[in-house]
Amino acid sequence: WASTFMPLLPSHMLDFVNSPVPFIIGIAVENTKSCQAIENDERVLEAISTGLTCINLSTNSVKFTTETGVVDILKGCPTPKRTLVHAQHKLQKMHSSCHALRSFENFIEVGLSEKEISAIDNIRKIVSEYFLGLSDSIGAKKNGWQNFGVSVDEGEAFDFVPSTFVDSLNKQLQSLECRVKFQEIMAYSQLFVEFVDAQRKNDLARKADK
Repeated sequence: WASTFMPLLPSHMLDFVNSPVPFIIGIAVENTKSCQAIENDERVLEAISTGLTCINLSTNSVKFTTETGVVDILKGCPTPKRTLVHAQHKLQKMHSSCHALRSFENFIEVGLSEKEISAIDNIRKIVSEYFLGLSDSIGAKKNGWQNFGVSVDEGEAFDFVPSTFVDSLNKQLQSLECRVKFQEIMAYSQLFVEFVDAQRKNDLARKADK
């Protein structure tokens, strides 16, 4: 994650939710009433209309952004929902009181069981593979980034050209139109430029180690 990450945002800094930069922030509340107050805060509601999505970990619910155009793209994109639901059902079967997933006290005392660790690792893998797939051949192939930009300073630097990445996506099947549209928006973001640069540096480092 190349942008702002704040695990705990103080309540007096709630204005930050309208920041123009990408961010992941966490907010702790004392009770349900405090949580509802934040969700219904004018600043939060305004941010939701311009790109903010809120995840409530207490109720396991998500309030997606209502920004024009974004909702339609998200609804049309293929997701690993079915696979994730199957993994979720596995976790729900671990309902015995001895399982740390249902008791923070047990988690502190004994940690996670092998089954719980395996289930969580599987979910992490599903999500990771999905997001990596959005980068198409850049993330799937070694040196895949080389096809979408130009080397400068005798190969010491690399300028990623989003339009070349988008052109390759537009050649895909029409049934993936919403996914391609999302990827087109993603390709022009600073976060994706950082991802491409990270892939380039990792490939060069592996090459130097050989």
